[in-house]
Amino acid sequence: MLDYLGLTFAEIPVREFDRARTFYEDVLKFSILHLDATNRWCLYAIPTSQTAVAIYSNREMAGESPSQTRLVLEVKDLNQMIHYLQIHNIEVEPIRFHEQENFRISGFIDPSGNVWRIWSRST
Repeated sequence: MLDYLGLTFAEIPVREFDRARTFYEDVLKFSILHLDATNRWCLYAIPTSQTAVAIYSNREMAGESPSQTRLVLEVKDLNQMIHYLQIHNIEVEPIRFHEQENFRISGFIDPSGNVWRIWSRST
């Protein structure tokens, strides 16, 4: 059985990063969890929610998928999840390590072209 820990956040592409930030921060009152101004990516906490939203304007982050919105799912064991996907003939991205934030992340594209990111905390 796969151990899902929850849908962490959805990534939403934006055309004008600074204008989008104003909307999410001033209008929706989301608070910043992480801001990467260089890559133009920002993760927001949604008040009273366990799920977050990230916005990005960097076109390279969109990848090859026709879908620009991505879902990010935390799993207990990233290696187990990758193995499970691979035995079901689903191509999985190489694992990337984020040492500063202490997590590992990969991803795949579902049959409809939606991008999923899967991650787990580093042990």
